[in-house]
Amino acid sequence: MSAATDRSTRCLFGSSFLGSALLMLPLFAVHTGAPPATVQDRVADSLIGLWIDSVGGMQTYRAFRTARFTVTTSLFDTLTSRLKRSRPRYVWIKQGPYGEETRVERWEGDNFIIQGFNGRDPAWAVMNGAALTDTAMDAREALYVARDLFYWIGLPFKLRDPGVYLRYVGLRERPGTTWAGESGRERRAPDGRYHAVEVSFGQGVGEHSDVFTYYFAPGRGFPFEVTYVEEGRTNINRLIWGRTERTGPIGFPYVVRRDFITESGKRTKALVFDDVEINLDVPQARFERP
Repeated sequence: MSAATDRSTRCLFGSSFLGSALLMLPLFAVHTGAPPATVQDRVADSLIGLWIDSVGGMQTYRAFRTARFTVTTSLFDTLTSRLKRSRPRYVWIKQGPYGEETRVERWEGDNFIIQGFNGRDPAWAVMNGAALTDTAMDAREALYVARDLFYWIGLPFKLRDPGVYLRYVGLRERPGTTWAGESGRERRAPDGRYHAVEVSFGQGVGEHSDVFTYYFAPGRGFPFEVTYVEEGRTNINRLIWGRTERTGPIGFPYVVRRDFITESGKRTKALVFDDVEINLDVPQARFERP
């Protein structure tokens, strides 16, 4: 996250020129850096700015140094809704001397696998204490895994990174069938429509050019749902956004749970973050390539 993207903002009310569809939506006028080019860009910027402000502002991310957490992936059968498989991963991340660094440990059967990236060396992977060759699947996926985990725990602040493009695409209904979730009750906007912000990435940003859409109910600072289309594909993947909690001395925010559902409303996967610790001492040696 560069200083150029750390933009201080002030809140304006722009319903007079945006019309009734955006009534009471706050706009954020940018004091530093290049201002959003269009009204749609400004609205998108304001929604993300409201989300960031609701979890402590950019000063919270500026104070972030390290994290340790467990992320558990659970897979579900879409016919019976029963749990098929659950796998925890033990993660360390750090704003290190070479940028964003990640280490991930997990078990696959009797095999203990470690993946890492330190921003200086190529991403690496180890199985049962032995370094894997660069052609092994776990080694090939190590960089994607490292960046993916840093990205998800870093939201919404990562949406201010260089090369991230925000575009407001109007009031929309969320795609597909409504999913009631664990409680059996779904939060909905009064008219069933949400402010939609499209997020895309410039060339060389991230490992893939996926396109995300965040759906915000009017008057809420948090998205309810996120959809994404993977690079080279057309099918929509849906994520229901769970509650956000804050932890550690800086009150760092993280989403406890995200549920992946089909367009027909069937849950396929859940991602659960717990045991989150912020700004603990993590030696640089933990991220070094063996």
